[in-house]
Amino acid sequence: MKPILLTTYKDRRPDAFDRGVSKRRRSPITDYSYHSVAFGGFSGRHMRNPAQSFWNIAGNYLKDEARHDFWSEAALFAFVTVTAALPLMNNLHALIEFVRAITSH
Repeated sequence: MKPILLTTYKDRRPDAFDRGVSKRRRSPITDYSYHSVAFGGFSGRHMRNPAQSFWNIAGNYLKDEARHDFWSEAALFAFVTVTAALPLMNNLHALIEFVRAITSH
């Protein structure tokens, strides 16, 4: 049973259209006697599609979808690796030159 929000107030305040009333929002009245419906006999056993394990999901992905994108992803990975390796090799060369410069004195 869904609770009904009561928004009527029985107070002695002036009407909302009166200019003397402040423009604050009124919150709904809470029904404290509301009881939710219990699902005592409910279980998830009557599902048509049982939950798949992680290994089945990963296997289906690798079998069906991963083969289509493998070569493009491998090329992108190689490009990123080479792009990241070139500055590292340049820094290593500069570090070797720096060590030679300070050890020769």
